[in-house]
Amino acid sequence: MRLLGRRRWLFATVLGVALAAPITAAKAQTGKITGVVTDTETGKPVEGAAVVVQGTTLGANTNSAGRYFIIQVPPGTYTVQARRLGYQSVNATNVVVTIDQTTEQNFKLRSSNQTLAAVTVQAEEVPLVQRGQVGSQSVITADQIQSLPVTTIAGVLALQQGFTQVPDNTNIVSLAEEQRSTTPAIRVRGSRGGSTLSMVDGIPINNPLFGNDAVSVNGLAVQQTVFQRGHMDPMYGNALSGVINNALREGGSEVSGSIDYRNSGLTGRLFNSPQDIVNNTQLIRGYLSGPVPGTGSKLRYAVSGQVNSQAARALQFDNDVFTVNNPNNAFGGIITDNVLLPNRRDLAAGWQGFGVSQNTNFVGKLTWLATDNTTLKFTAVTGERTRRNYDRRYYFQYRGDPLSFVNNRADSLFVLDDAGNRQSRDMIQPAVRDQGNVYVGTFSQRFGRSNLDIRVAQTSFERLTCPVFQGTCIPGPFFRQNFSQNFLSPSPTVAGGDRVPYGGIADGTYGGEEYTSRTVRVDFKSQITDHNELGVGVQYIGHDLRYNDLLAFGTNSGIQPTTTQIYRAKPYEAAAYVQSKIEYDFITIQLGGRFDYGVARGRGFTDPFDPSNGTTARQVCDGATVGGQRLVNAQGQPFGVNGCLSSPIDRNTQRPVLLDSATRIAQLDDFSEAKARTAFSPRVGVSFPLTERSQVFFNAGRYTMVPLYGNVYRNTGIGTVAGVDAYCAANQVKPGSTECVPNIQANNPGFAGNPNLLLEQAKQYEVGYSAELSRDYGIQVAVFNRSETGLSGIRPSRAVQDIGSTYDGASPFYQVLVNGDFLTSRGLEIQFNRRLRNRWGYDINYGLSRATTNSRPPERANEVGRREAASRQQLFEAVADVNQPQRLNVQMFFQVREDIPQLPFDLGRLTKNSRLTVTYQVASGFPYTPIRGDAFGLQAAANVADINTGNMPATQDLSAFINKQFRIGNMAYSAFFQMNNLLDRRNCVQVFVNNGTCDAGLRDFTNRSVGNTGDASTSTAFDQPEFIGARRSIAAGITITF
Repeated sequence: MRLLGRRRWLFATVLGVALAAPITAAKAQTGKITGVVTDTETGKPVEGAAVVVQGTTLGANTNSAGRYFIIQVPPGTYTVQARRLGYQSVNATNVVVTIDQTTEQNFKLRSSNQTLAAVTVQAEEVPLVQRGQVGSQSVITADQIQSLPVTTIAGVLALQQGFTQVPDNTNIVSLAEEQRSTTPAIRVRGSRGGSTLSMVDGIPINNPLFGNDAVSVNGLAVQQTVFQRGHMDPMYGNALSGVINNALREGGSEVSGSIDYRNSGLTGRLFNSPQDIVNNTQLIRGYLSGPVPGTGSKLRYAVSGQVNSQAARALQFDNDVFTVNNPNNAFGGIITDNVLLPNRRDLAAGWQGFGVSQNTNFVGKLTWLATDNTTLKFTAVTGERTRRNYDRRYYFQYRGDPLSFVNNRADSLFVLDDAGNRQSRDMIQPAVRDQGNVYVGTFSQRFGRSNLDIRVAQTSFERLTCPVFQGTCIPGPFFRQNFSQNFLSPSPTVAGGDRVPYGGIADGTYGGEEYTSRTVRVDFKSQITDHNELGVGVQYIGHDLRYNDLLAFGTNSGIQPTTTQIYRAKPYEAAAYVQSKIEYDFITIQLGGRFDYGVARGRGFTDPFDPSNGTTARQVCDGATVGGQRLVNAQGQPFGVNGCLSSPIDRNTQRPVLLDSATRIAQLDDFSEAKARTAFSPRVGVSFPLTERSQVFFNAGRYTMVPLYGNVYRNTGIGTVAGVDAYCAANQVKPGSTECVPNIQANNPGFAGNPNLLLEQAKQYEVGYSAELSRDYGIQVAVFNRSETGLSGIRPSRAVQDIGSTYDGASPFYQVLVNGDFLTSRGLEIQFNRRLRNRWGYDINYGLSRATTNSRPPERANEVGRREAASRQQLFEAVADVNQPQRLNVQMFFQVREDIPQLPFDLGRLTKNSRLTVTYQVASGFPYTPIRGDAFGLQAAANVADINTGNMPATQDLSAFINKQFRIGNMAYSAFFQMNNLLDRRNCVQVFVNNGTCDAGLRDFTNRSVGNTGDASTSTAFDQPEFIGARRSIAAGITITF
């Protein structure tokens, strides 16, 4: 971690120096520009006119109908010129191109026999409704990313319908997911994690094991982000719920750039805001782009970087802390029926900063315009992230020795009388660190109205979760509380207890994964007629996965029960697609299909429910033939069960010799190689214009996703070496190999994976209407239904009795992964927007939805089934954990440029070149399962309500971003304030399950007040401020733009 800190601030210094030089916005992944060139006087089409995108090598000539097509245009804002001999040239400025969309720009040329200066015209304003739209999507530009009170792309997307950024410290994600993740989990339209495809310049960046992003890209590195939650073209695969497509900046023909720095500690002191002081946000980021000198703008570059550091959580504890002499304490002698004893761990007061969150990333891109029709690009994205979140179990590890909170002997003795306090004094909480690298090489070749793209990419990723002490990652979990600075933990009773520190008290994951994914993708697109664009492509992705961790579980002290998880595998996926986009004035149709093929590779149970595959040692003893082998005596007769059991005892195994032989034969058909997964996914989208400015659209499609390999290979033994890896003994091998058998032992709290899982599937239908109500106002309404089937889910085994006890006794019982879960999501989304004109505009969207499922995702379902009451296990369809019935997002924009408003005392001059963005979000609370206590205050199965029948309180957030810009020469300097949760709303992200609140004080199951004072409105027995979401925060900063 210390090394990370040095690298982080060294990078910040280098970035600052690099960006002190002069620094144009650039572009990447593509759209299309088309239109008609006509003669101003006659109105006839002009054939042979050249239409070019200035500052690029892109262009096309008009045909006999005056129509032109410029394909593969990176997203951005351009000047497009139309020229022809005998006509005066025309430049259209502010032509905006969006990924996967068609921009129409028509020209009228005036004939002339003289050489005249080009006429500049303003392109038609960007339509509020995208013509030809066939599905719901949100387009986020670089300017939007930098003008909102957020610092991440996910923060921008959270202001759109369908996108949910899961808060920290909730029951929505599993403990394992929380302990291995460095960024918040995301969900789209009620989906599970990992079902959304994230892309950077056309290459997937999802972790194939767990679905989260391998790298983070800072907002300044992105030219445009398109969030598709409706129709997804066949070129997009391995996603059920949506696509997040990030197009990175490219170097332009001029030098440009920006750098900004923000800090919360300064504003915390300025506004007396202790939460901002303890949060201590430090963020520096910037970009630089332009042509490489001496290359005639043929070689262009764009670089961007970010360094971010802050506390993982800033939490406010109440000031009512534990003291021995409080009259409400048992030792004070006054206890009433209305007040519960205080908790001896309630020692911290006021605002406290917990953990750490660090994110360093760098993006570089080189573009070589080799010829007018040939382009080569190389992109590199690298990043390192570290996070140690707040975990209540490690309460004193954050705050130090609990004795430091008391000031007298009586309190000290009483505090240490709590076993948890004694054991927690010197713990080390695990932290998670990951490092990802993405390298992409792209070759693009244009052939008239056709284009060929070949991409070769490699993604590498490494993640480690472990306790970190003095900059060293030490293996965990450990035991005993006598942790010293010398890594010694003396213990007279436990062997080896004098060598390691204590590293955990409850469930925890220690270890991590490494993987390398190599991608080859070929896309060919051609405007085969004036009305039909055809695209075809193939893709291959090969993975090299390695996983090794140690799961601690069960007890709260002493030696932790542990389970080792190891696997290594090299799965691969291949796909081919064809899609056609047919565009007429009266209709747009997008249709096509995708074929996916993949193999998990590895040997798993032939029958995942029955490890014996129906043939046990009993059948072999009775004469069954397995794998061409049969156990018979010299006369060719089977020995029978009694003969096998009464045979001589083997000295090594201490079992009958013939029973061992029968067991080995019976095992021959227990395993089989993983079968290929295949699926064909047809998709169609239709847009039908009602008027020039309105349309209805419809889309339907089938989508598939590869099951997360972290579930597929879990406890399968694939890639292990028996007797070498700490996974199994040398004799616990699959027949004919040295690979370990799956771990389905009763003491293993995990579930068994399944390499024969099929592709998960979704069918989605969407119908919508969009229109420009006037020049400045737009509306869109969409209704959707998505049905996901064949999702990965855990089910109990159905093993037959095995006298050979091949795996775990005569009747093994375990949980196994199968394609058994389903999820349904349906809803209504409405959006109103006003163009930014006359200094103001807005974007308002509202969603009404419902997501139901028959089970939580496998890891979370396993946790609930293992740790909580059996009646809370989901056995029927219920609302999903991430279900939020209603969401409203409001964005208000106010901007003054040079048009100074008339205000008294000439105050309008103060608003020159200023901008204010206000966001307001209100959403239904997440569901939870209510529990009440019986007459004795105890939880009981009969007192558990149906799953997710309770709803947490609704959440609200009012945030603002204010910016004031000054220009000096070619430099623009801006000062800004970013204010989040301005009203300091206490939003519940988790609740006490017996009262459904998070901030009003807890009452126990017999309705007694909890706390020292007996005032349930101000005190809790043991503060749990992590139940409350992010509180008010204020950060200030500066931006320099070139």
